[in-house]
Amino acid sequence: MSTQPHYFIAVNLPIEIKEKIKEAREGLKHSFPFKKWVHPLDYHLTLAFLGSSSKEQLQTLINLLHNQIHKERSFYLQISTLGFFGDSDKPRVFWLGVKEEKKLHSLRNRVYEECGKSEFTLEKRTFHPHITLARKWEGENFSRSMLNEKNLLEEKLAFQVDSIQLFQTHVEKEPKYEAIYTFRFSEG
Repeated sequence: MSTQPHYFIAVNLPIEIKEKIKEAREGLKHSFPFKKWVHPLDYHLTLAFLGSSSKEQLQTLINLLHNQIHKERSFYLQISTLGFFGDSDKPRVFWLGVKEEKKLHSLRNRVYEECGKSEFTLEKRTFHPHITLARKWEGENFSRSMLNEKNLLEEKLAFQVDSIQLFQTHVEKEPKYEAIYTFRFSEG
């Protein structure tokens, strides 16, 4: 079966943050029976899902982003909440959210603008920054109150964002996301 690779632009998490989330999620697996838990090396925060692409279209986007992203300044994100997408009794995506950060929204808007110039068709949904932990609820009686009962992290997790990456998806592998290009922010 031949499938075209898909691409996306994301904030990659530092390895030490991925490890702390991995440790914390082990305590969640019993209370939250999801079918598929994301490989810890695949934890990221998506800014723009691109879908499939030609090499030329990707190269155009790389050039545009390279010229714009280096102007960005680093900032911090703090992981803050558990949440879900989908039906309240049978969620399809279980995630970690981050505290509101204007610089993240500004960065996402800049990425979207450059993707549009590269003729990518992007989602129109409201940006809800999150790190996906798991997919496809398999349990019974999911309740929003379950999210408040579980303290995922005993310590506050914050990390510096000083770059974004272009990822390629390999559906047949695990981990399945490969960073193929890094866009670094300016220093300071």
